Amino acid sequence: MNEHSVTVTLPTPFEKDGKTITEIELRKPNAGNLRGLSLLGVCEMQFDAACTLLPRISILNERDLLNMEVENLTPLMTEIASFFVDMKQ
Repeated sequence: MNEHSVTVTLPTPFEKDGKTITEIELRKPNAGNLRGLSLLGVCEMQFDAACTLLPRISILNERDLLNMEVENLTPLMTEIASFFVDMKQ
């Protein structure tokens, strides 16, 4: 993990490619990762926006997201929204 990524611990681990996934690393999105998305939709944690963005910034694909337990979505979407908050004051 570097300064441009965060690791999210999942409340409910899941299987991907024969491995149990307990954490997901999210890379900070760049402008290209946001193409076709509403920044408002991303920051409001809209599911459709997350389903487009998460495969671009993590190991997850659309099928993973559609099959994922709902309790795993909130921490992932919260961390995405946190990328857009300037904590330097």
